[in-house]
Amino acid sequence: MLFVPPRLLPDHVFPAPGSHLCGLAWDGKYLWHSDGDTERIYRIDPASGRVSGEVPCPAVRTDLAHDGTYLWQIAGHPKRIVVLDPKDGMVVRELPLGQDGENACALHVNAGHYWIGWKNEATIVEHDRASHQALATYPAMARIAGLTMRADILWFTDFEEGLLVGVERPSGLEIARFQLEGNPTGLCWDGSRFWYSDYGGRRICSVQLTQD
Repeated sequence: MLFVPPRLLPDHVFPAPGSHLCGLAWDGKYLWHSDGDTERIYRIDPASGRVSGEVPCPAVRTDLAHDGTYLWQIAGHPKRIVVLDPKDGMVVRELPLGQDGENACALHVNAGHYWIGWKNEATIVEHDRASHQALATYPAMARIAGLTMRADILWFTDFEEGLLVGVERPSGLEIARFQLEGNPTGLCWDGSRFWYSDYGGRRICSVQLTQD
């Protein structure tokens, strides 16, 4: 029998500030959203959807993350990780993504590690932030777009299938998948709900897991 993932309906929705929706990140108070057309990263109040600030980021490509201090954006030609100061958009450093960098799509970072989701290869690779050494590889899907973490579960969006998928660390076992509305790109967790960028709908949405 064909498995049909349960559908999560948005509980908060507001229009995106641009038309080429890329990454989404959470800094503990605000959402940060990157747009590939405007080449800006926007600070957004999650209660109202109001843009309360923005910084430039040339050649925004895909996902965005926040490490507690700085923004990490996959950007440039060729793709690289650009680390920016959210106060003014000043580039702090850049991290190369290697010869396969064009397949780098999703990104999440915390105090000690960062994770890159690779489209086509359908993997998530965990790295040490200090050494950049690859520590572990987890299964994903070929159109992985956004990436975040809740507890010890990696969650990612699949753009083509419109899915939210959870993969357990360190086993790599898929523990859940849900159908989302639209075409999800960026993804983040704010401590109580997931937020995602709906590319097709040009909107930013939040959902809560049905088992919560």
